Parts: sequence; structure tokens; C-alpha cells
Amino acid sequence: MAMTRLALTTAGLLVFTELSAFAQSNANTRSRPALEEVVVTAQKREEDVQSVPLSVTAIGGEQIVDLNMGDMNEVATYVPNLDILAIPTFPSIYIRGLGSSYNRGFEQSVAILIDEVFYGRASYITQGLIDLSAIEVLRGPQGTLFGKNSSAGAIHFRTAQPEYDYGFNGDVLLGDRNLRRTRLTATGPLIDDTLAWRVALLEEKRDGGVYNTTTDIDEENRDNLAARIRIQWDPSDNTRIGLTLNGGVVEQHGAGTQLIAARDRHLAAMRVFDTRTGADPYDEETSLDHAAGASRESWDITLKADWTLPGDLTLTSISNYSWMDEDLSFDADFSPIPFLVLHNDEDLRQTSQELRITSAPGEFEYVGGLYYLRTDIAATYDIIDYLELSEILLVTGEGERRLCVNSPDPEACQNAVLNDANAGLASGQLISTRMNLEGGAAPVETSLTRFNQLSKSFSVFGQMSWHLSSHWTLTLGARLNTEKKSLTAIHRLINNRTGIEGASASSGSAGIPGLGFGLGGTPGGSIIFPVILAGDTPFVAERARKDKNLIPKASVQYRFDDDVMTYASFARGYKSGGFNAQPVNTEQLSFDEEDAKTYELGLKSEWLGGAARFNITGFYTDFDGLQVAAFNGISYVVSNAASATIKGIEYEAMLVPAAGFLLSLNGAYTDAQYNDFNRAPCTAENTNPPPCDLSGEGLRLVPEVKTTLTAGYEDQIFNLPFITRLGITASYSSEVDLATDLDPIDIREAGTTYGLQVGIRSINDRWHIMLFGDNITGREYLAGAQDAPAFRGSHFGGAYPDASYELELGLRF
Repeated sequence: MAMTRLALTTAGLLVFTELSAFAQSNANTRSRPALEEVVVTAQKREEDVQSVPLSVTAIGGEQIVDLNMGDMNEVATYVPNLDILAIPTFPSIYIRGLGSSYNRGFEQSVAILIDEVFYGRASYITQGLIDLSAIEVLRGPQGTLFGKNSSAGAIHFRTAQPEYDYGFNGDVLLGDRNLRRTRLTATGPLIDDTLAWRVALLEEKRDGGVYNTTTDIDEENRDNLAARIRIQWDPSDNTRIGLTLNGGVVEQHGAGTQLIAARDRHLAAMRVFDTRTGADPYDEETSLDHAAGASRESWDITLKADWTLPGDLTLTSISNYSWMDEDLSFDADFSPIPFLVLHNDEDLRQTSQELRITSAPGEFEYVGGLYYLRTDIAATYDIIDYLELSEILLVTGEGERRLCVNSPDPEACQNAVLNDANAGLASGQLISTRMNLEGGAAPVETSLTRFNQLSKSFSVFGQMSWHLSSHWTLTLGARLNTEKKSLTAIHRLINNRTGIEGASASSGSAGIPGLGFGLGGTPGGSIIFPVILAGDTPFVAERARKDKNLIPKASVQYRFDDDVMTYASFARGYKSGGFNAQPVNTEQLSFDEEDAKTYELGLKSEWLGGAARFNITGFYTDFDGLQVAAFNGISYVVSNAASATIKGIEYEAMLVPAAGFLLSLNGAYTDAQYNDFNRAPCTAENTNPPPCDLSGEGLRLVPEVKTTLTAGYEDQIFNLPFITRLGITASYSSEVDLATDLDPIDIREAGTTYGLQVGIRSINDRWHIMLFGDNITGREYLAGAQDAPAFRGSHFGGAYPDASYELELGLRF
């Protein structure tokens, strides 16, 4: 099954990073090869990555195309301490174990920027990579220059600029599951040396990789469209004005989720509705009665102007307006039983304005400015239940399981209840009979949540670098940020049988009433949701909060010579408090701010006349009030862990041993654990009263060891009239916890994934033919996993794809 297309694009990230630059010349000459300079904008100005006192990985636009990086899942394979799940339904981004899960009200810990514009949703990473000049991944807090929502780091997508010479690039990719991807880019002048344009288009279609045995469809098939239009106006030597229009449509039919573990009782009941129901995440089959899917439209417009002022100062203005409409729907019980269905819609509007001034390079350099961001969120969450209370208690075993509390051996008693296949079979048949008599499944109760939030933030920022001598550089920076949030939230519970709204008085806040309600409608108001979700209580709430914070940064660099530099830095990361978008009561409505202090010590170096590069960074981050998202059975609800510490090392090394060859090694060792988390979520099968204590335990989505080794060759062989390219990748990750409660069932096992790349291209780079092999050994490993709602002891999730192959044909002129 494929929760996402992690096509491990076969040649290593850096295998061809530099080869493209010199392979053509090497075809005719044998000058000493060297790695080319990598330019980044991590400090709001163009600099050699080897001179920047940050832990940064940069990927050039040519490499994104050459390595078939179709989405961010593939990029993450080659970036130390980056974990990404780029899927339309549950996107997430984590750097060094810190990130944000699916929650409309939870701000990102990793800032997403496209051409210097901040976007407040991880969803933007799922639109495909189109016409990029570079991707920069900045690890560690970047709040000074990139704002409050970058406590873990930032990912900056830089798109290609219009050119005054006509040009065209196009490629078509064909692959397994009827994958068809077309990318087209064209550029040229409207007025010579004054007005230029650039257009980029992407269309991608792919059949689903998971067969739904209940609805008889292939799930997770996708239809994606993306387009960009850029206009560049240079009215004078001192002025440049750019206008960018972006649009994207993402359609995914079926979520592609599967049961990865199921108790005998639950499985027996499910097989009454579909005899093929299983719990094998690697059989590429699922059994869901509801046709899930995701649909998203996003559009934005950006106006950027640069003016060169006296003294070689540059004044920059960046204005952006963006909107995104997203509709999600999925089977919330992850089974063929007509039980729970979730509909989630969001309307997001964002306006931002940045005004900054940048000095020219020199002994004293600085950048400073003002920034304003307004975000309007309107989200709806509708959960529909199709089972009666008595049916829920019987099919899940919850009624009997609660009685195990008084048993001499609660765990053994619970296992006996949850593994009672005969009881599961009987309850499934009972539900099926009732629905057949009523003419099909009909809503019994509905939970409605409306979340409307307005956020306004204003900040002033600045950073200066003072080159004290040819060896020493001191950098200081700070950002003062003020943010106001206002919220209107409504949570309603409706009994569809009686038409009465509100929680039934007999249900209490989370109690389970007796089993004597029979098969008829539940009495009074809602009584089911307070049972499924403990403490579920209707409410109407208005909230407001104001946060003000100072985010400082300091670093000192020492350059031994032109090739070796070391640095030490301190940076504070900050995330303001906020509101959960799908709370079940007012106690879950809000969460507090998060504060992080990060210390880094790094070395950046080049050797052998530029033919070798070695960078290493040690980091230590201390969190206070770490914002943690825990799955409550329906959604991720954010709370604050008392404290946590993340420390480790990151490294990147490259070597050109001979003309046409490139070797690369990058990776990280990370130790991440909660210092104090005594109000943590418990595993579903825990028999002790909650909460649980995870103090001293590790954080989710943080492999202790992750490393990628790549080897590649690109050159003209035997004087053939084309360039041959060969590459192989081996990427290893140690074991990874996938759930916040650290349930041992929800683990991605340690292992190594291999990729392969073989192809040819013309000497003048006008055409290319490439074959990509992904996960060529067919490694089986999970992409994600969580508790299945209501079915205690059962889990849902999905696996990364099996071995797959793609063929790409490209043309440029």
C-alpha cells in the first residue's frame, strides 16, 4: 500500500549535484574536477553555503529535475534530520524531531517559504515541485529572519526567474500504476532587456496503489495540476519589479489507509461486511465502506520590488495575497463497517507584507525590516455516526472491557474481551441485520464543529554581521513580534434519531450508560460521542489572546583560510500559543506558547583543491512547553509537554575522486527525549488510569541514526555521441516511533532502501532519457500509524510503495 509516493529517486542527492556543471567539458578535456559553489539565501542575501554559519542543505534546480524529485517525500531522503509526509490528507513536516501534525489551528514549526513568501500550511508541500532554481533546508530556529513559525527550521523554495533569451524545457515521465507526469517551462522577452516572462505547467496523474475490497476501487489515485506565471520588469538599472501568479489543484480519490493491526473481535465483525478485510499493511489492500478523498485549490499573487539606493543599499518590498480551499473526507473508523465518517473543509485566506533594507557586502553587513501577516481560517468538522450505542459497545467490546477494571488481572481480562471473535461475529451480524431492515445505513448522531480564527502579527527584525578581521565574523540579530488571535468556536452534538441537540443528561461527561437501550434511537440528545471521545461536551466559545516575544540570535565565525570555517551560534525559537481546531470540550480548546533555545557548533570545509567537501554540525536544543500533538481518536489535539531536549550531529561529505565520478555521504545522529512529560497520552490498551508519564522517553518521528550514501558517474564513454549517467543510492534509518503515545505497534522498523538511476543525454544537453528505479529491493516499512478510533487495540496507517520504475523523456532548447 502506498500512503504516499516516496519514490527514492535512485541517484543520490549530491551524486549529480556538481557533475552536471562539468560533465560536458570533461567529455573533451580532463581538467582537474572540483565541486561548484552552492549559493543560498539563508540570510536574506546570496552567499556561498560554505560561508553561512547555519546547518543548511541546498539542492539545485537541475538536480531536482535530474533526480526525478517529484515531491518533498523524495527530497527528505537526502536531507539530514528531515522527515516529511507529503500527502494531501495528512501532510506533516519535522526537522530534528520537531514539527506539526494535522490540526488546522496548529501553526507550523517548520516555515514554508516560496520565493521569500511565508505560507502557513504544510499542504503547500504536496503540490509538486515545478520549475525550481533551488530548495534550501535550514535546520534549527530561524525566527530572526523568517518569523515565529520557524522554531524547527525553514524550507525555502526558490523558483526560476524569467530570462531575456527564449528558452523551453519539457519532460514526460511514465511509470508504474499508469503514472503520467508532464512538465513544461518556457521563458523569453516581451521587451528586450526591459520586460520578460516565464510560464511553468505541471500535470500529474496516477492510479491508486491500494485496492479497496469493499467499494471495488483503487484508492489514492491522484490528479494534480500546477501553474506559475512570472513577469519581470526592469525599467532602469536601479529598479526591478516582479509579478508572480501561482495556482494549483490537487485531487486524491481515496485516502489509501489500511488496518495495520486488528484484534480478533474487531476483525470478525468487520468480515461480516467484507470477508476480505485484513490487517496487513503490505498487501496493498484496504476495506473501507466510505469513499474518501481530498480536494484542494490554491491561488496566490505576489508583487516584489527591488530598488538600489545610494550606498548600494537595496530596498525590497514583497506583497502577497493567497487563498486555499481544501475539502477532506474519510472513513474515520478505517473499517468496512458503516460507523464513522469525517468531513473536514477549510477556507484559508492570507495577506502578508514585508519591507526590508539590505546593505551591500562589506566589512559591516546588515539586513532589517518590517513584516505583517494576517490569516483568516474558517474550518468545519462534521463527524457522522451510523451505529447505535448498544452496537458500538458490543462491536468494540468497550462495555465488557470497562468491567475488567475490577478484575484481578485487568490486562488478561481486556485481552480476552478484545480477542473474542465469536462476540465480534455476533455483533457484526446484529448490525448488518438492523441496517438491512432499515434499508441501509442512516445517521444516528452527528458532531459538528465550526472553527473561525483571525490572526494578525507584526514584527520588526534585523541582523548584522561584522567582519572583525579576515578570520573573525560576529553576527547578531533579533526579531520583536506581536501577535493577536481571536476565535469563535462552536461544537454541537445532534441526535439524528430524536432531532434533539446537546448531550444526553444520562451520559455524563464521559460515562458509559447501561446496555439496555436496545436497537432503537438513543434517548434525548447525543449519548454516543461522549462515549467514543471522553469528555465530549457541546459548547460555544469566543477566545482571544495576545503574544509578544523577542527572538534573538548570535553567532561567531572563525575562518582558518578560504576553505575552512568554524562557527558557534545561539538562537531562540518561539511558537505562540493558540487554539485547537477540533476540541471536544473547552478544556482542550487552547494551548500555551513553546520556547526553544538552540546551541550549534559547526565546521565547514573544502579539501583537495575543491574536489572534497566536509561539513559537520553539533546541536543542542532545550524546549520549554513543547507543543505536542496527540491523536484523540478523531484528530490531533495539541497540548504542552513540560520540557524536552534534542541533541546530536549532522554531517555532509562529498568527494570527486576522478573526472565524472562523485561520492556523497550525509546523515545525522539524534538523541531526542522528554525531560518531563507526566501528562502524556496513554496507549489504547493501557489498563491504568490516564494520563501516562513519558518523561525520559523519546520523541516521535526521530530516528537515532539516519544516513544516505550515494555514488554516481556521468561522462562520455568510448567517444559515444552522448553522455552516460549511472547512480545508486543506499539510505538507512534506524527505528522510528510514529505515534505520540510511543505504542510499540506504531513503529517504522530500521532498514535500508536502495535506488538506481540509469540514462543518457546529449552532449549539448538538448535531450535526455532516464530510467529511475525506486526502492528496488522492495523494502517493506510503514509511512505512518495510529490507533483506530473506537476499536481499542486496532491500528491504521500505511506503508511506503514497493519497488517501482519510471521512464523520463526530456527536451530543452
